[in-house]
Amino acid sequence: MSALLLVARAAAANDLGLSVGPVEEVNGAITVSYRVETPWTPRLTETLLRGMPATVTFEVGVWKRRAFWFDKLVLAIKSEHKVLYEPWERAFRVHSGPTRRNTRTVPTLDSLETLLFSERRLALVRPSALEPNARYYVSVRVTIRPLSAEDLDEVEDWLSGEAKNPGQPERGVPAYLLGIAANISGLGDRTALARSPAFRPSLLEAPQ
Repeated sequence: MSALLLVARAAAANDLGLSVGPVEEVNGAITVSYRVETPWTPRLTETLLRGMPATVTFEVGVWKRRAFWFDKLVLAIKSEHKVLYEPWERAFRVHSGPTRRNTRTVPTLDSLETLLFSERRLALVRPSALEPNARYYVSVRVTIRPLSAEDLDEVEDWLSGEAKNPGQPERGVPAYLLGIAANISGLGDRTALARSPAFRPSLLEAPQ
């Protein structure tokens, strides 16, 4: 891996403040801890509060180190959360899971940050699922995407007059759609990638 690529990855991780803690064994499972310190920029915060949706994705991988060859991905875990601010309710709705049926509501940007980006410990695999003395590490990638393909479909529906909700009063076109061209210009994904120190399953210790 080139030095330039390593520098680029480090810069991306520092931009979001993504950190990956040591890998530990907790209650019979190999776990990893991670957190994101600075997920929002002023512009992203402004667009969120105007009602533009964003999607937050975490991708966690367990890799086996291999000499003279590419490292091998042995486990991949992905979680996705769609965030939408409801100005009329003054609250953020977070839809999680593959079908986004798991919905939570939080009142402020700080509580949203705590919900999605505070330090968490994720159980990965049982030690017996890995080779005891092989060397492994855990990678974590976080992506904050201000607008997804699904969101663009919603924009088209609104502009074509197809999006209707007879169960609620008419509110007109949402604010984020009125300024969508201005908001999307230059507002790209924020992403970071970081990884844990290498570990051997046979030498893992429980946290103190």
